[in-house]
Amino acid sequence: MGSGKKEQLVRKMPDAHRLSEYIYGTVTGLVALAGIDAGGVVEWWKAALVVVSGAVAIWLAHAYATLIGRQIVSGGQPSVRALWEALERSWPVVTAGLTLAAPLLGVAFGLYGLQSALLCSSGLGVIILGLMGVAAGVATHASWAQRIVLTVLSSGLGVLVVAVGLALHYQ
Repeated sequence: MGSGKKEQLVRKMPDAHRLSEYIYGTVTGLVALAGIDAGGVVEWWKAALVVVSGAVAIWLAHAYATLIGRQIVSGGQPSVRALWEALERSWPVVTAGLTLAAPLLGVAFGLYGLQSALLCSSGLGVIILGLMGVAAGVATHASWAQRIVLTVLSSGLGVLVVAVGLALHYQ
């Protein structure tokens, strides 16, 4: 394969770091959703705030940890540019939180109740994780069987988080 074709292929492949950040953000968003007790007096916007503010906190903490880790490895001082790069590279964590909070807007418009919105958001998270498994399989040129395994494992992680959350709420 020529270098031009190889560069085009690399550009088309998902950025592994961004993919992993989005997975990380989706899992942490599912954990936040699992912690919201829809049976209590919770308003949709408070539930959304929990998911999004949790994502922002994880984003900042992850970017800071990345910055410090790089400082230790390089032996240099952190710079504003390095901080900005760490924040930018970790942004998919926030994007995942916003994505999972989006179904909560339906409650504001009276389309459905909070419990339904939380279940929808959780289901969306499981689907997203499954798609991330597919993307990882495609990016690594895995066989169809390996792609199926990656999809099942990724979705299974989401199902596990949701199941633990449901078990805690209905004990």
